[in-house]
Amino acid sequence: MKTLKYFIVTLLVMVVASCSNDTTEPTEPTGTLSVKLTDAPMHYDQFMSASVTIDKIEIGNGANVNSMITIMNAPMKFNLLELVNGITTTMANAEMPVGNYDLMRLYISSTEMVMKNGDSFTYNMNRDGYSGNGMMQNGMMLNSNNRSVDITLNNALIISEGGMSEFLLDMDVDQSFMLEGVNFTGSGPNMMMSMTGFTFMPTMRFVDMSTSGTIHGNVHDTVGNLPNATISLMQNGIIYTSTHSDANGDYALIGIPEGTYTIKVELDSYIMDPVGNEQNMGELNMMSNDTMSINFNMMPSN
Repeated sequence: MKTLKYFIVTLLVMVVASCSNDTTEPTEPTGTLSVKLTDAPMHYDQFMSASVTIDKIEIGNGANVNSMITIMNAPMKFNLLELVNGITTTMANAEMPVGNYDLMRLYISSTEMVMKNGDSFTYNMNRDGYSGNGMMQNGMMLNSNNRSVDITLNNALIISEGGMSEFLLDMDVDQSFMLEGVNFTGSGPNMMMSMTGFTFMPTMRFVDMSTSGTIHGNVHDTVGNLPNATISLMQNGIIYTSTHSDANGDYALIGIPEGTYTIKVELDSYIMDPVGNEQNMGELNMMSNDTMSINFNMMPSN
């Protein structure tokens, strides 16, 4: 009987211990962040590629230096000239703790440009640093100590429990790749460009895709569609973003936040026809998740 009593007590102790071991710490609520990359292309059409290698991406809060969370930590090379007119690629897709974040940090190690004539040029940030230093436009800051670029967000990136947040990083090739020693020979369709190299000053914007709109359309004249036209979206007299019409004369501007804008098109030897452009001559009011279709009717300038 005494042995049975000891057995029952021992069994109870084991059950209690087992129950206590089964308790786990509550998990921190998370949401998913997806970061996509697109490009505001450059004016010149004599390049095969304009590539950027990004080694790491962090998200955090500017007020807390220890808040940075790594969402991508493997070097990836992107040819920005492939990411035009609404085409994007995913840079990172990661789970993050619920909260508000206002700072994105990019570690860019090198950039490369390859011309159609075979000439190739590279710029290594780890060796040569960035072009310029300190504060830049669009709330960006160059960090010379760790070779990174900080992007301060105008509106906080909000991660909600179980939610999916999608943000777009739009890098402006024309403003970021600063060409050196440029020389032109010939004229018209036979014009060729040469250069001695370039420096890199990253110019980009970071926007919430869930509240941003799209503008798309076509550039044409009475004969047909017009490629290589420059379409610029302006805000307060400053270019907000731009793109170029493709081989079919089509274009797209994505990730456009709510606000008031003006739009214009430029193409050598052409001007906008006074007829057929009434819709795009005044202000454009972009609403959340709106889509605008704006076509441009061109005519020869002489």
